[in-house]
Amino acid sequence: MAALIFILIAFSVFFLAFVVIAGLVPLFVSRYNLLRQARDTRIANKLEESFIFWEKEKFLLLSFIPFILGIISFVLFKHIAGLILGFILGLGFPNFMATIATKARIRRFQGQLVDSLMILTSSLKAGLSFIQAIEVLCEEMPAPISQEFYLVLKENKLGVSLEESLRSLRKRIPLEEVNLVVTSILISRESGGELTKVFSRLTETIRNNIKLKEKISTLTLQGKLQGIIMMIMPFAFGYFVYKQNPDHFTVMLQDQQGRMLLFIAAGLQLVGMVLIKKFSTLKI
Repeated sequence: MAALIFILIAFSVFFLAFVVIAGLVPLFVSRYNLLRQARDTRIANKLEESFIFWEKEKFLLLSFIPFILGIISFVLFKHIAGLILGFILGLGFPNFMATIATKARIRRFQGQLVDSLMILTSSLKAGLSFIQAIEVLCEEMPAPISQEFYLVLKENKLGVSLEESLRSLRKRIPLEEVNLVVTSILISRESGGELTKVFSRLTETIRNNIKLKEKISTLTLQGKLQGIIMMIMPFAFGYFVYKQNPDHFTVMLQDQQGRMLLFIAAGLQLVGMVLIKKFSTLKI
């Protein structure tokens, strides 16, 4: 009789779990698909504003990243927390990739800016208007700078003022050099200054500014690498010791004073990371 009751209880629990899982899995899948589609649409719109177009296959591949990272984290840490952490990191991976692609495009724009200013200067000296000089720029220069200035031309042909188009360019490309160029153009058009002289001075200024940034980046590279190593070393050493002797941190974890010391150490580690980052970063 007891065995029969146990079998009935076990069957009831199994049936209830099956019903719950059968109901929750489709709900989870549908909700995840909705969130994924909304995220992909938002990322695609953000990328298209920067003339970056991803294929649907790439978005489909990125949708599997949360599950892949979740499984890898679960295998490495052998804990459900690793699965959840990997899944959460995977959800933010597409945004991370989109940010990298956008920043890479902005860096390419920055590298083309000096040559573009030289083309504008030469065109203006040849007697062309500023709009015609931008057309020459779009024909001579590759993407992404040709795409951005072509959009300026297109907006101007649709009735948007050149000043407003240049302000939109400044918003799309958040660079100090672009802000300097746009501001100089707007002031020259209002005050009647000679753009050829303005562009010549801007070319020299931006070229020196870029060289200075590259030099500072090279000089601070060692400090940044030291910061990364110092950030990783305590966690790597703690993980290595724990794998070699799991009972090594037992006293620290079970005792209140030990936990307090670990908390203080983590706080000091965070403060050190912030200070190294701050000391190795110089703004021009």
